[in-house]
Amino acid sequence: MATDELADLEFQGKDLKECEQFIKAVNKQARAEGKLRDDAWIADLVATCMAGDALIWWSSLDEETQASWKLLRKAMLSRYRLHFTGKSTTEAEDFVHWIRQRALDVGKLDDPTWPAKLASGCFIGSALRWYAALDPGIQEDWKSLQQAIFLQYSQDFKEGSLPP
Repeated sequence: MATDELADLEFQGKDLKECEQFIKAVNKQARAEGKLRDDAWIADLVATCMAGDALIWWSSLDEETQASWKLLRKAMLSRYRLHFTGKSTTEAEDFVHWIRQRALDVGKLDDPTWPAKLASGCFIGSALRWYAALDPGIQEDWKSLQQAIFLQYSQDFKEGSLPP
């Protein structure tokens, strides 16, 4: 592996987009080295790429997770999830879609609490203050929470536009 290629591979832990790009770059590098299926080798590579907040977070992980790319990748995607600020209708729609897709991926879309729990860790800023003020029954039920998000953050979602 060329030194300059490894120097370019760094993860600061800023957000989901950086996380996804880092995972893609790591997989690409492992493939180039013929190590795509070498879980421990990739985990060792990733350990050398952590910086800033990501390094602090990585240091707090148990040894089993640090030593396995499969476990580490899963932990990274859980930690560096999408954040919802409530700045636009498009952001609200993308957020609800992202939560629904994650729930569908793990077979939990019909579970009213699983997507609601996933969403609960994603609110930041004014959206977090809004979420904290919601009734616990809405916070804990995905269908109710999803409707509340659209009512609060979508210009197009009016009481009259609800499906019959």
